[in-house]
Amino acid sequence: MSGIGTTFDHPATEAVAAAEAALADAAAANLWSLPAAELGRLLERAETVARRLAFLQLELTAQAERSGLARREGATSLPALLRARADTPPAVTRERLRLSAALAARDATRQAFATGVIAQRSAAAVCEALDALPAAVPAAMTGRVEELLLAVAADDGAAAVARAAAGVAHRFAPDELAWREARAADRDTLAVRLLPDGGITLRARYGVAAAAVILPALGAHATPGGTGAGAGAGAGGGTGAGGAPDRRDTASRHAEALVAICKLACGPGSPAVRGEPPHISVTVPLQTLRQELGAPPGLLGHGAPISATLARRLACDAKIIPIVLGGASEPLDVGRATRCWPAAIRRAIEARDQGCAMPGCDRPPAWCDIHHRKHWADGGATCADNGVLLCERHHTLIHHDDWHIDLKNGKPWFTPPAWIDPTQTPRLHSRYKTRNLDDP
Repeated sequence: MSGIGTTFDHPATEAVAAAEAALADAAAANLWSLPAAELGRLLERAETVARRLAFLQLELTAQAERSGLARREGATSLPALLRARADTPPAVTRERLRLSAALAARDATRQAFATGVIAQRSAAAVCEALDALPAAVPAAMTGRVEELLLAVAADDGAAAVARAAAGVAHRFAPDELAWREARAADRDTLAVRLLPDGGITLRARYGVAAAAVILPALGAHATPGGTGAGAGAGAGGGTGAGGAPDRRDTASRHAEALVAICKLACGPGSPAVRGEPPHISVTVPLQTLRQELGAPPGLLGHGAPISATLARRLACDAKIIPIVLGGASEPLDVGRATRCWPAAIRRAIEARDQGCAMPGCDRPPAWCDIHHRKHWADGGATCADNGVLLCERHHTLIHHDDWHIDLKNGKPWFTPPAWIDPTQTPRLHSRYKTRNLDDP
């Protein structure tokens, strides 16, 4: 049988041609008829096949480099040739070449990868871990360590390999592990870039010492459902407003958690900047807050334009400094942190609401803003009867999703929009229901 694109027979060519035909048959099959148990087994087998195919790609790439294929084809390099011929990213080709060279001295790892027991990234992790073993580890132990790391890779993947290797290193050279930790801490970075629209992008890298502090804090604030208690980052389940499922992915929950942590960091005891605690300045024309047609946008302290909707929501926060401008841009009201919601009023609202008032949320008072039920730009007063504690997430939801809040007998009732509840039945947080069973 002649190989595809060749003029002679070769076992590798025939094997790939047979695999192509078999994959075409599999793609044409109706998978809906597979029983669940068989579907699970087939998924596992497909993963093993994919790993073995990845090993073949690595071997073919290494042989092409050894044979000088790129030079004979007139290409500047093998990565350049494969990018042009097969749309293979040059970084992928270079990684295959590096791993092939590393596997030349790691027969057990090479065999595990070739048979699909471990994935390519796990094979690379094992090789890197073995190369990084301290000199104090006896050479006679290397084979046993490799077996251990391969077992870890097969069971738990590449990430677990580095942890297991660190444990081995600590057994023989405790100071080496401490040096690595210190070196990693020296490389801690957080790059913040301001975007043209006023947003930011973050690019960070932290070592294990910083991660030990950051991960628990993110986990506490990123609990599904926005409760801030119980499971840590990445946990499943949880509900949002009104008992609806929390459909945010882990990245979204972490993003909101970072905002919540920064809000707490701006509270009492925060470092002063030029004599003032951290704050947000919002400059906004009065006609913008009133959402009059043709009004200019509001401005944040760093000059980014913001919508009237965001300006109105930010102006609810006690830590916001609103600078309201009249028609001639003259300041009508320049507030300070205690100007919008004086400490005495906040204490009264906290005593009444005891946390986020949205049904189903248990964020504590320290994590909440005070929301004007009737916005102050619309004539709403800064008083306890016009304020409701809301966490960051539910404060945003109230401003965007047409929820309505009424205060009855000192309790905030939330009426959802019709698209959430066609009957628009008012809802009350359970903490108010149990506070006094005789109250309506």
